[in-house]
Amino acid sequence: MTADILEKAEILAAAIAQSGELKELRTSEEAMLADEQAKGIIDEFNQEQQRVYALQSEGKELSEEEKKAIDEMEQRVVSHALIAAYLQAQDRFTQMLDSVNSVLASAIANGQDNASCSSCGSSCGESHGGCSCGGC
Repeated sequence: MTADILEKAEILAAAIAQSGELKELRTSEEAMLADEQAKGIIDEFNQEQQRVYALQSEGKELSEEEKKAIDEMEQRVVSHALIAAYLQAQDRFTQMLDSVNSVLASAIANGQDNASCSSCGSSCGESHGGCSCGGC
């Protein structure tokens, strides 16, 4: 049984690797990292984020000026077209992975019949002896 599970996991991994969501994520990341302005914004944001984490780990509160500066930095990040495209692609990829994880979690928690229900949105469930994506 374990070999069968691993084989199916490899098939799933290959499907994810070939997904449009991952291709879009990689393409948008390459474009973002090829842009010097985008890289500069990201580097500056990461440095500021590390500084804030250090302050918080020391138990220090951020001043209103620091909070405003962080908000402005976040606005610069999301307003840059290439960074925004990457973040959107990252969200779509994460949503796809979350959906896959939900199907797996449902199958583990409730059995295979209900897992197939969650993958297509059918709500027939056990009251009708399982479900199919065609409805009750």
